[in-house]
Formats: sequence, structure tokens, C-alpha cells
Amino acid sequence: MKKLLKLFLVALIASAGVAVAQDAKIDALEKQLKEIQEQMAQLQATGGGAAAANGLTFNFYGTMKYKSGGGSQKADPHRMVLIPSYKLSDYAKFQAELEFEHGGVKDGSNDRFSGAVELEQMYIDVQVNDYLNWRSLGVSLIPVGTINEHHEPDLFYSAYRPQIYKQLIPTTWMEMATGIHGDIPQIEGLSYNLLFSQGPDAKSGNQGRGTDTVSKWSLKNMRPDMNNHSFDDIATTLKLGYDRGGFAGSLSTYQSKLTNSNGETSDMDLYVASAAYRFQEGSLKGLELIGDYAVWDFGTPANITDSAVGDITWDEQSGWRLETAYHIPHGDNEVVPFVRLEEFEAGGATVNKKEYFTTGAMYKFGDNWEIKASYMKQKDGANEIQFAIGVQF
Repeated sequence: MKKLLKLFLVALIASAGVAVAQDAKIDALEKQLKEIQEQMAQLQATGGGAAAANGLTFNFYGTMKYKSGGGSQKADPHRMVLIPSYKLSDYAKFQAELEFEHGGVKDGSNDRFSGAVELEQMYIDVQVNDYLNWRSLGVSLIPVGTINEHHEPDLFYSAYRPQIYKQLIPTTWMEMATGIHGDIPQIEGLSYNLLFSQGPDAKSGNQGRGTDTVSKWSLKNMRPDMNNHSFDDIATTLKLGYDRGGFAGSLSTYQSKLTNSNGETSDMDLYVASAAYRFQEGSLKGLELIGDYAVWDFGTPANITDSAVGDITWDEQSGWRLETAYHIPHGDNEVVPFVRLEEFEAGGATVNKKEYFTTGAMYKFGDNWEIKASYMKQKDGANEIQFAIGVQF
């Protein structure tokens, strides 16, 4: 009986000790929780907590590249892009895109860098209703084709973007703009985008746009300076897109007028058709077919440049891309071999034609990064071997 009583007392003392220890732990946890609550309150008072609560997010994509051909080799930290967005309210969202190109900007005292810092997007999207959104005045991507709007490195399979989005659609193409966009309720998968933006610029500017010789003239150099160009010539872009099942396609047009430094004008209108279909099942599952066609129509070609440097005689510039790719699963990863044909033509008094053949593969590691290798051959031109590492998250 005495032994039993001793055991009971020992157990009681031990349990009391455990209870005291547990109480001490609880007190410590409560103290830590109180400190965290005080820190959160301080963050919210200074604005830090409010940003997280309202959905501040950062996305990113970037590419590192190497190519060899035509007697030269080049390694390039081509792009590093930051994409911040912020939920302003239940119906309004801020979006921006800031790009650093080629490692840095030449500052006059250091010629090591030859890149650029570009603001490619900055606007507020306001949801009016389920089918209508207003895009505020700001910097917006021109909604033509596919890759100009969505150009993360895993959305095309070659190391470099397709030539049609370089020769005809001057990607990346952004302007000061405003407009509306949304879904068309009567047809599932159908969307629209209507944008009013700065028109093209033939004036000299700091890139020598209007003073370029005809042989060096390009559509890319017609993009205006955002802070110096007036809105006298306003461009209108309309895009209808359809995305359902394995099909994604669009029809888009960019309607504009250009005024050169002599006050002479010309219509400059772009028409683009894009389509892609990826088989979802059956023996062709994984096969993807891609096509683009684009044509620029110049109303008065001679007025597109300053008359002092010669006249453009092309009535139009047109081109197409045909591509096939095959998506092969490899565990959580994916291999995508592809073959692409492209052709461009400037027609008028003289015809200038370019043809490209590109083939290669992309190996994608999950969703966030990939390695790409491609071989490009220009007819009557140089061959290029190209490598790239892409990242997006």
C-alpha cells in the first residue's frame, strides 16, 4: 500500500511538471503570436501588408542565347523581363512589363553594353461587366497574330522567334494606346480586342527613321517614340480570336495612316491570319500544326519615307509561316521537335523575296524552363546554329 502511494505521488509530481512545462510552451507561443500580430499591424500601417493582401504578384521570363553562322559567333543575355501586377480593386487591375535587353545600356563612358531598357506594358484593366473590359491609356502590346502579345520563350520552339514576327510584325510591338476587350457571349471561345494607338512615324527621330535609305528601311523602325510622337495619326487594331479544344486562331487588322516630314500621307494597313491545332487524342495525339499569314498594304508607297532619301516602290509586303511540331512526353518533361518554312516578299516595281528553313527541338523541364537548339538556313544566305535557355515563372 505504501509502495502504491509512493508511485501515485511520483506520478502526480511528474504530471504536474509536464503541465507546468506545457503551460510554459503555451505562454511562449502566445508571446510569439502576439509579436507576429504586432509586426503585421506595423506592415499594414506602412503599406507592406496591404500590397500582399490585395494581390501584388511578380512574374518573370528571360532568355540566354548563342548562335554561330555567317562567319561570326555571338553569346547574348538577350532578355530579362519583370512583370508586376497589382489588384487595385474587385474590378480593376494594374499590369506592367519591364524588359532589360542584351545585358545593359551604353552610357557613353562604357561601351561594353549595347542593350536597352524598355517599358513594354503599363496600363489598368477595368472590368465593366462579364464581357467588356476597358484598357486604360497606357503602354499596350498591339494585338496582331500570336507571338507579339504572348512571347514567353516556351511559346515558340526555336531559339529565336519566327522570322514573320521580325520581318513583318515588328515584335515586340507596343504603343501608347487605349481600348476595350473581352469575350463574345453568344459563341463560346470567341474573343475580341479593339485598340486605338499611336500610328507609325516616318519622321527622322533619334533612330533616323525617315532619313534611312530605302535599302535599310524597315517596319520595325516605323514604331514611334512614345514620349515625342503626337496622336495626329491614330491607328486602329481589331482582333477576333477563337480558342477551343485543340484549336487556337485569330484574324486581326491594323489600320493606320502615316505622315512623312513633308506632310505627305499614305495608308499603311496590316492584315494577319494565325491558326494552330494540336491533336488531343488518337494516333496523332501531340502533333501540332501552325500557320501565319501577314500582309502590309501601302496606299502611297512613295510617301512612306522622306523624298530626300528616295521613294519606296513596294505596293505591299507579305509573308507566311508553316510549321509542324510534335509534343513527346518524357516523364514530367516534354520534347518538342519542329520543322518550319517561312517566305517574305516585297512586291511592286521590283520583287524582293526571302525564304527560311528552320528545324530543331525544345526540351522543356516541367513548366518553368527549357533548352532549345535550332538550325536556320536562309535561301541564298547564311546558315545559323542557335542555342537558347528560356525561363518563365
